[in-house]
Amino acid sequence: MSIRNKLTKEIAKIVRAGLRLTNRKATSLPGYVAYKLDKNILNELSKNTKFIFVTGTNGKTMTTHFLVNILKQRYDKVYTNESGSNMVQGIVTTLLDNPAKEETIAVLEVDEANLVRIGQNIKPDYVIFTNIFRDQMDRFGEIYNIFSKVMEGMKVMPDAKIIANGDLPIFNYDQIKEYDRVYFGIRDYKNASDCYNMDAEINSDGILCPHCHNILKYKLNNYSSLGDYSCPNCDFISPAIDYSIDELLKLDANYSEFKVGDELYKVNVGGLYNVYNALAALSAAKELGLTYKEIYEGLRSQKNVFGRQENINIDGKNVTINLVKNPTGLNQIIDLMLLEENPVSLICLLNDNYADGTDVSWIYDSYYENLAKLDIKDIYVSGMRKKDMRRRLEIAEIYNGEIEEFDYEKQICDVIKNAKTDNIYILSTYTAMLRLREVLDL
Repeated sequence: MSIRNKLTKEIAKIVRAGLRLTNRKATSLPGYVAYKLDKNILNELSKNTKFIFVTGTNGKTMTTHFLVNILKQRYDKVYTNESGSNMVQGIVTTLLDNPAKEETIAVLEVDEANLVRIGQNIKPDYVIFTNIFRDQMDRFGEIYNIFSKVMEGMKVMPDAKIIANGDLPIFNYDQIKEYDRVYFGIRDYKNASDCYNMDAEINSDGILCPHCHNILKYKLNNYSSLGDYSCPNCDFISPAIDYSIDELLKLDANYSEFKVGDELYKVNVGGLYNVYNALAALSAAKELGLTYKEIYEGLRSQKNVFGRQENINIDGKNVTINLVKNPTGLNQIIDLMLLEENPVSLICLLNDNYADGTDVSWIYDSYYENLAKLDIKDIYVSGMRKKDMRRRLEIAEIYNGEIEEFDYEKQICDVIKNAKTDNIYILSTYTAMLRLREVLDL
């Protein structure tokens, strides 16, 4: 390590220490300072380290946490950007303490658009593709633009093995076939058709055959465009699945149980989307040679992480915080909420900062109408686009009363305290969630 590298590293550590002394998050700024001072700092910080990247639209953070928890069953130290800081500066910050002369392992959540930038400095052994859905239209555009960015990233790290969601048609396109790859997927056929005659969910992305542009048909549709698919007009069909969930034994709000072959696994988080996240982590762990016992314990002991079905108790109220950012992710969270049997209070926070996506039209592609199945006693909206949020919920006709607007930065504690039920669900976009956590001192 050069004198410049060492000096840069120490300056970044001083910045980090200063932030921590003032009880501020130290996840990005130290790395930002280091990268400004030395554009090659990532090269130095990543030596002698085995890297697994996790990228995709939804599920990056939870998949990363699942895999880190599995790896901790074998390794004493696993480096990760566990706060979800998946840009360059967050990854630099993560690696500040990585010893230069020891062999280590790291699992990094990497933003799809930054895969090229990170891959130019760090050469991973594996890259996990969780999924690609419509997300932040102002930044990414349609899903094909996202896929293009991801594959551009692979060009700078061609030796990395891809671990991809085989249930998503876009990960079976010709562009991916030049790389070494394995697929994971869910193949529980209890609710499947006998042949490929089912349609994907309404508003699903990427259901056109890449060869002849016919609409794909499904034998099994798990959600959105995920499942066992085939083109009715040509030979485009689901790939062979290397790591398959063959039986879903239990799916409820806080717990899932499934089988991979003869192996039974349990996770203490709810939702089919989190089963996919667990399976992605499991597949990577098997590629790395971990045992069933290590994988089982790593999945079983993983808890919810911030903003992902995060449960907290405030003034005796059970508050569940969920990050929402695109239609597919929100629809899955709504499906999970529908398992709630008790009356609920609903709080929706909608911001349109750059990190949220400045185009909020996605809320009209989401199934808020399904929330009418819940016993909702009161609804509150806040954030920079609270009036848009209120209008969307009024159109959904899920509540007969008045939807109240409020300032979550000043009034969230009072709203929670005075909510009409003890079960409060908060659906929040990214920057609102970060600020909410600061206000609640989480």
